[in-house]
Amino acid sequence: MATTGTEHMARTLNTLMNGEYQAAHLYFQAGAWASQANLSGSSGFFLGHASEEMMHMEKLLTYMLEIDVPAKFEALPEPEIKSNDIVGLIKQIYEHEKMVTQRFLSAAKEASDTGDLSTFEFLQWYVAEQREEESLFRDVLEKIDLIGDGPHSLYFIDTEIAKISAKSAAAASSGGASGAASGAA
Repeated sequence: MATTGTEHMARTLNTLMNGEYQAAHLYFQAGAWASQANLSGSSGFFLGHASEEMMHMEKLLTYMLEIDVPAKFEALPEPEIKSNDIVGLIKQIYEHEKMVTQRFLSAAKEASDTGDLSTFEFLQWYVAEQREEESLFRDVLEKIDLIGDGPHSLYFIDTEIAKISAKSAAAASSGGASGAASGAA
């Protein structure tokens, strides 16, 4: 079995892996929603994040296999877009990212508390990633506030999100501060 030393940590790692898989599912749905709303910049932004979430899930899976923790994939719940506008969707995803941050912080604390220093060290990448994610979505919301809600605001919001997406992709491909984390979700 696992070198983590605790069966409980195995459950936690599976929860995190499945959470990243579910996040990708949510981002794919957000990308589809934005595309159907003719928001191509936002659609590209969300689809890029979906790919990054898949990479995050795969990174967890690889770690689990390396330490001999059995991986168990759960059924994916249907992702629910709770908003009818881009601002509401960004807020929903920001809240989702804050929840994911709490999951990783709790898992890191659990690893530390149980003496699983290998997993604790591994999870630090995700802790830093989540800090960047929350910052990214706060920045997007602040830009939306600056743009306002005038007659052409939707166009400007979508254009700004496309710029942010391009900047994030460039940072990820150049190895940014924490690799693909510089704009991943």
